[in-house]
Amino acid sequence: AANLGEIRNMAGLPTPQGFGVTAYACHQFFKQSGINKLVKERLKNIDISDTSTLNSACSEIKSLIKDSHLPQQLENSILQEMTIIQKELGSDIRLAVRSSATGEDSESSFAGQHSTLLNITPKNIVEAYKEVVASAFNPRAVFYKRSKGYRDVDVLMSVLCLVMVDSASSGVMYSVSPTSHQDDDLYISANWGLGISVVDGSMPTDFWRFSRTTRKVVDHNIQTKKEMITIDNEQGIVTQMVPAELQNIPCLNQQQIETLADYALKLEEHFAWPVDMEWAVDRSGNIILLQARPLQRIVDDVNEDDDHMQDLSAYELILEGGMTASSGTASGPAYHVQSDHNLSAVPEGAIIIAPQTSPRYVSIMSRISGIITDVGSVTGHMSSVAREFRLPTLVSTTNATRLIPNYQTITLDANQRKVYLGEVQTLLRQTKPVNLMKDSPVWKLVHNTLKKIIPLNLTDPKKNNFRPSGCITLHDIVRFSHEMAMREMFNLNRDIRTGRYRTTHLDTTPDLNIEILDLGGGLKDISPDTKATQKNILSMPFKALLAGMFHKDVRWTTPADLNMVDFASIVRKRMTEESAQKAGIDIPNYAILSKEYLNFNASLGYHFVTIDAYCSKYVNDNYITFSFKGGAADVQRRTRRATLIGAILKKLGFKAEQSSDMIKAEMKKYDCKRLGDRLNLIGRLLGSILLLDMVITDDQEIAWYVEQFLKGNYTFEK
Repeated sequence: AANLGEIRNMAGLPTPQGFGVTAYACHQFFKQSGINKLVKERLKNIDISDTSTLNSACSEIKSLIKDSHLPQQLENSILQEMTIIQKELGSDIRLAVRSSATGEDSESSFAGQHSTLLNITPKNIVEAYKEVVASAFNPRAVFYKRSKGYRDVDVLMSVLCLVMVDSASSGVMYSVSPTSHQDDDLYISANWGLGISVVDGSMPTDFWRFSRTTRKVVDHNIQTKKEMITIDNEQGIVTQMVPAELQNIPCLNQQQIETLADYALKLEEHFAWPVDMEWAVDRSGNIILLQARPLQRIVDDVNEDDDHMQDLSAYELILEGGMTASSGTASGPAYHVQSDHNLSAVPEGAIIIAPQTSPRYVSIMSRISGIITDVGSVTGHMSSVAREFRLPTLVSTTNATRLIPNYQTITLDANQRKVYLGEVQTLLRQTKPVNLMKDSPVWKLVHNTLKKIIPLNLTDPKKNNFRPSGCITLHDIVRFSHEMAMREMFNLNRDIRTGRYRTTHLDTTPDLNIEILDLGGGLKDISPDTKATQKNILSMPFKALLAGMFHKDVRWTTPADLNMVDFASIVRKRMTEESAQKAGIDIPNYAILSKEYLNFNASLGYHFVTIDAYCSKYVNDNYITFSFKGGAADVQRRTRRATLIGAILKKLGFKAEQSSDMIKAEMKKYDCKRLGDRLNLIGRLLGSILLLDMVITDDQEIAWYVEQFLKGNYTFEK
């Protein structure tokens, strides 16, 4: 409606007189009549691919809308505008009552999804308004709306009320090709009478291709037009026979074609986008513009010339001709449908074969592979939506329903306007998935929301902005919280040493100097002055780890093959590098635990180990993480031992990564029994690998050590 007003008042081109009823008026109507509540109830969680359920829900909503009374102020306003027009043009005028919903004629065309009522008398304007409003819940409109990322609240029906043009001929014009970036010619489709037969594809139409460069017609196809749709004497529209002398001649003359091209180019310049323009020629020969919206140019990425190079002589060509409404190739069973066909019966993946195009087919476009019709135009509503859905579509073939056998597998090449019997694999291409929701309200909402979630600004904890006030996104909050939590976790050892927390010594043989901090539920029957034993441990992960560490076959001794001369040399070197005081400190190992949790930080010999584990009845929360670094030997030998540990962990089902002498491994989302078993084996591993970095001198030996550990030879005796 806004575009049409701009065409009349700013571009200075002829349009019908009329007025618009705002989307806010529709909102008030729905709010006061309780329609919003029914819409939410009936369409909540509905499966739009379930055609019968969708039809039932939409029928109920539409009935309520048409049976409800308009707010009195709204009804009075509509009648008042109607009176103003009648005073100027006469009481016997007729109206076209058209949809102009929010979102319509934008990035999403909504072409043919809502209703247009033609030849309405002024006394029936209110009922016509309600019927157009109700068409927002046409099943095909709901399907299209949901598929394109519109919520029900995003589409409110504004209604355009225009003085009806008694058309001699009508049609649609595109200012560029909708399927090719290289084709900037203008496309015109037209028929005698009202243009509804052009946009709904119900009748054969004349076609012209007009060059903007030479300002001449470069191609045309004049059809036999036996029928046309006209204004009825009473109300509504009727189908009539075209006079015999007009059936085989063009419904536009050269001057009219040139005028239409001139209007289209002016609108293209005014709006700064290619136009999809509806128009009518009245009984006096004047051209009147009825609509202009952005033309979405949707092009297949494939180079069509590649098809010409293929030898397809082995395949039976059963149809050639027609017009490419939407480019692409597809294969599937042919399925013939009629205008009144039960669309829920159309099988998945079928290519539908129909006498004419129809906006009804939109509701099944997500589950069919292609469309072929006898009649229809590239400029029709169904063709527009087929391009949006990237659905290969061939129209105006004249004889597809006669030539293509029902239920037989066929291959449609819409680019070359050919149909083959069987599946022609060489023609079929992998196409990029179509993002139908791009630029829709839902897409924009999600896109803007993600800007507040994903970007990370707090990348360096040392920078001044690493503080609560520096958190701009949710990712920042998570990063900041994680950093603070990790600092506190790793400060626990410091706090324990300074006496902030009371710990309990774990009595083991040999004594590994383990201090326990119980966060709650990890120990039982412990008094402040007593030591803990394995019997006092309630923490499931720690109990499993200790069972492995003190397994009867784990010795916690130096390997038999250890070269004591090399070992003594390394010890002397370490003692030289560190102060005697520091080297003499007996550093404790800490286990922080609860009934289901364990964090074990240990310095065992000359290497460092951290185990973090959670074992609960909630499998998705359960995990083990393991890290290991260091050793007594040089980095090459330490790396060999790390490789050995990584190989064993992978055999046990862990995901492990190695960097020099460091191993990091994890296991997630397993039940407690499995995690407990793996913690037991990690405990055995810790007691078996002491100073192995001093023993393994060759990479070839690693496989033998892995095998022996898995056999239970934890001392690696040969």
